[in-house]
Amino acid sequence: MRRLRMPVIAALVTIFAWASGGLVYAANAATVTKVPCGTSLTSLRPTAGSTLELSRNCTFKTFLTITANSVTVTSYGSGSLPVIMRNTDGAAVSLYGSRDTIKNLTLIGVAPRSWFCGGTTTPAGHVDGVDVYPGATGDIITNITATAFYAGVYIMAGASGNTVQNSTLKNNIELDTNSRSGSAGAFGVLLWGNNNTVHNNNIDGNQACSLAYGRDGSAIEVFGGSGNAIDSNTTWNNNTFVELGSYSHGIASGNSFTANSVSDGPGGLGSTFLVTRGSADQDGPVYNTTVASNTVNLTKQGDQGAISYAWQPGDGTLLTLTGNYLNLGKNQVLYEDGGYIDGGGNTFIGTCNPSADCR
Repeated sequence: MRRLRMPVIAALVTIFAWASGGLVYAANAATVTKVPCGTSLTSLRPTAGSTLELSRNCTFKTFLTITANSVTVTSYGSGSLPVIMRNTDGAAVSLYGSRDTIKNLTLIGVAPRSWFCGGTTTPAGHVDGVDVYPGATGDIITNITATAFYAGVYIMAGASGNTVQNSTLKNNIELDTNSRSGSAGAFGVLLWGNNNTVHNNNIDGNQACSLAYGRDGSAIEVFGGSGNAIDSNTTWNNNTFVELGSYSHGIASGNSFTANSVSDGPGGLGSTFLVTRGSADQDGPVYNTTVASNTVNLTKQGDQGAISYAWQPGDGTLLTLTGNYLNLGKNQVLYEDGGYIDGGGNTFIGTCNPSADCR
């Protein structure tokens, strides 16, 4: 272990200076920058191991980019959490570094465009709360609120081992494509990367008017990501709890969903628990999704349970359900056309296709 030189002197030295509109001080060789109201966040470039503290009771109408490792972004003072608001395509916070921590912030998206859908104007754009870029690993996003985005948090392909926890991801309602042939957006968390964790969050209201599907959006969307662990989240009033898909350079496999709570919202807009698919679908195949000990109550008209479709010989296992409570009332609790394993201990309330799966 390397010994630090002059530890007593380093602990006693505190240096104050004004830079980039914020008060900067170094203590124990770690730089802390206090960022007051009115500061342009785009001008800040925190160095490795440093901390940015944004003033509470402030709204910052710029965006923040972190390229260094082991940076912490948080708040200081009293009152409401600082707000970062973005109204152009991109992210309120972009993470390129590893082992960075984003916490104690409110992030708000403002759609730069609009669609006409469902007889009214609806938000259009690709504005995200937090983007985690390829190569970033070990980043932690905790105790944030992200609302009105395309995705509250977007973990890109090539970003791995990151964590989204203890946060509120709600009413993310932007779509960046919306036509009769398809739509995309309205995600709480969008996972393209591998081996990430989404834990203990409140995720609700992530759905938007879709010209193709009527409604679109997901609490969690997995596209090409593998080995992700989604557990102990409380979700409601989302168009879908989770939808999984693959593309040519990213075949999703081995994602797990454990001890999550899924329920309807007050509006009765129609919710689905899970959608996955085999190789006969253009967005498949998705392999070995495991779903265990989840509690699902989706009993309003039009709700759906677990859907696993487009299985083909050679696809192997697509979906395993173990120890879940799935209450769909009079709705369909399970549809599968192959590659499904009943791991035991499930309670199914509703109808199954094939019907033998409900016995």
